[in-house]
Amino acid sequence: MPRVNWLRRWGLPARVLAIVAAVMLLDFAVNAFLFERASTFALQEEEAGVLAERLTVADRLLNEGLPANRPALARQLSSDKLTLSWSPHGARPLAAINLAGLKAQLIGYEPALASARLQLHLSPIHFNQGLGGTLVLNDNSVLAFHSRSRETWPLTAGHVIRLLLPTAMLMPLAWMAVFVSLRPLRKLVRASRHVGTPHARPIAVDGPGEVQLLIHAFNAMQKRIDDLLDANTQTMLAIGHDMRTPLARLQLRLDALSIEGDDRQALHDDIAEMRDLFASLQSFVDADAPEAPKERIDLAAMAQTLIDGAQDRGESAQYSGPDRLVVMARAFPLRRALSNLIENALHYGGAVHVRLEDGARWVDIAIEDDGPGIPPESLAKVLQPFVRLDTARARNTAGMGLGLAIADRILRAEGGTLTLENRKAGGLRALARLPAHNLARPGNTSLQTSAFREKSPR
Repeated sequence: MPRVNWLRRWGLPARVLAIVAAVMLLDFAVNAFLFERASTFALQEEEAGVLAERLTVADRLLNEGLPANRPALARQLSSDKLTLSWSPHGARPLAAINLAGLKAQLIGYEPALASARLQLHLSPIHFNQGLGGTLVLNDNSVLAFHSRSRETWPLTAGHVIRLLLPTAMLMPLAWMAVFVSLRPLRKLVRASRHVGTPHARPIAVDGPGEVQLLIHAFNAMQKRIDDLLDANTQTMLAIGHDMRTPLARLQLRLDALSIEGDDRQALHDDIAEMRDLFASLQSFVDADAPEAPKERIDLAAMAQTLIDGAQDRGESAQYSGPDRLVVMARAFPLRRALSNLIENALHYGGAVHVRLEDGARWVDIAIEDDGPGIPPESLAKVLQPFVRLDTARARNTAGMGLGLAIADRILRAEGGTLTLENRKAGGLRALARLPAHNLARPGNTSLQTSAFREKSPR
């Protein structure tokens, strides 16, 4: 028969009730033990005799004295081991523990204490004054006393334990129940960060009934989002594929026409721009495709190769950072992301400085330029597809507005981030971050190099 996990079938209210019931049973068991022990508790004969005699003397003297003199008389009769205080209308505290055995022992030594209505109680707050009690005088005023007896500390400690036990037991049990109950919710939070990305996966249904309903709803929502994204992706791919044929026919007809001069060049440029647009669409769709496996690549060598290529073209480009930094990533998409960021900096800033830093949690790749920067309100907007801010940066140039969006999608597919910020000294800083767990571990000697040694076009 399949094993049934009854705990998983319990909802949150049932778990809370189970914890409360367990605490109540434990508290009842401790109380029963403490009451039974307290009812038979007794002091040593010598100590009990001395205490009974001193209480009897105090009761007689305060009954004989005038009410105005009783507070001072009570202080005079007090000692290091017995503290007395008198009150004309003092309240008698209720005894939380029945000290019947000790009361009978004291009355046995001094029967007069019975007529004084002796009442005993424990003082759990003061361990050195654990035994307390009251006597009622003839005029119904109250004589309170506290005895410093070392023998009562086990009862006092037990009383403190009894008071603190429900809270002490409830806290770890409640923490454990909440921790176990929230474990599926923590999975849900982690999964929500990957909604709409290739890393999104259905969550295993687990936890209380309420949490299971939430997970079912989340999985259904994630599937609808994935289906919608897939439909949009297929539509973009279909449009890009179907437009290639008309573009090819336009190119053939243009070549056959007898158009000279600037008009022919303008038509050629328009067709080339449309081809670039469809190629950019294809790159944007493939940016976070999960099919390509991750491999060991030298990120430092990749960045240096891209900078060397820019320098060979006469561009102002610099690199600073380690000579070698091996990470686990998809080589060609990551190279495309870095190339887009470097070309964007050169295009709008005229110069680029790439800094590579290996931190404890992140591998940072900072691409800085000397351009005019981006208005703060548009920093997040430029990461969206087809957004260009030429009027805010440098000059109007050809482009599809997909370079930064492609880089952002590639880095997110690698578990990283892309952040844009304006430099205080002027220019833009694009901070590409990869998580430190992408660092390749020693032991695997294979290293992918062709991805960044080959200078392929953007």
